[in-house]
Amino acid sequence: MRWLPWSLSTFKLVRFVLVITALAVLLLKVGRADPLQRLAGAHVGFIAMAVVVQIIDGMVRTWNWRQLICAMRIAPKVDYSMVLRLYWVGAFLGQTVPSVAGTDAVRAILASRSFGGRVSEHVAAVVALNVISLMAGCTVGLAVAAWLFLTAPGRGVRPIVILLFAGALTAAVTAFWSAQRQRALLVWALRLMRGPLLQLRRGLRRFTHRLLIFDRFPVPIASIFAVSFLTLAMRATIYSLIGSSVGIVLPAAVWASLVPAAMLSGYIPYSIGGYGGDQAALVYLVTAFGVSAGSALAFALILPLMAITFNILGGLFVLSNRYAAGSAIGIASGPGADKS
Repeated sequence: MRWLPWSLSTFKLVRFVLVITALAVLLLKVGRADPLQRLAGAHVGFIAMAVVVQIIDGMVRTWNWRQLICAMRIAPKVDYSMVLRLYWVGAFLGQTVPSVAGTDAVRAILASRSFGGRVSEHVAAVVALNVISLMAGCTVGLAVAAWLFLTAPGRGVRPIVILLFAGALTAAVTAFWSAQRQRALLVWALRLMRGPLLQLRRGLRRFTHRLLIFDRFPVPIASIFAVSFLTLAMRATIYSLIGSSVGIVLPAAVWASLVPAAMLSGYIPYSIGGYGGDQAALVYLVTAFGVSAGSALAFALILPLMAITFNILGGLFVLSNRYAAGSAIGIASGPGADKS
């Protein structure tokens, strides 16, 4: 289809224009002087500590990915060091290589080629990892919102964010319940997919089969959720350290509520590399707790650098194996694997 490259290029161009526009409007509205002064006076030590915590967070999150791959029985035995390598390489490629697939899709393709199993099955593991992390974050976010409502009326989580937390949790539980209890309806819907959609149907069937793990396999659910809450605590620590670098001091519970809110914002494609609409969202979220708009914007401009630094460090794994590097870059920039 000749229109596809043009459509993708147009989408990227429009997205880039939106990012620049969002940042320009935000700077004009807040005022350039205050956030720039905050950035110039930021404490580098706090930022360096945040980078270290970001690396530890990625390593712990990788452990959960490994737990899910094993629980779904996609691969009989998976070495953690290899999973960490793939996780980091996927992060690097998603950050630096133009791709028609997202970072998680690249990770799923790399995992399929390294451990075996269909790409759709590995996509299910990555999706489960993200959903569990989001569920843990939204649960904490609702708990913090209730605590702030009782202890600090007038300063708390924005009402729209509370609705998003509740909506995300409800959607995740409803989707899982529907897929679990209404399998006949799901199978019937999949059988309607014929012709060119037949290959997609097979992938969706394998994806669903692996995703419904909690009633089919002996999954260490307590361990998986415990690690998810641990990664949430570490990300809240990163937020706290970046906030401290620009003079923002908030309770730990507040930072914990901001993490899932930022995660939900990240699902909207109005940013590139964490810059764009995400800054507007973070300023909106942080100022609800009495923080000045200038300080909030300085915080929002530094925060994406943590993930960018972590992602770029994944290039060390790519450079350590030239064959793997060439194969991985081909996956990221090409049509992908041939297995669904």
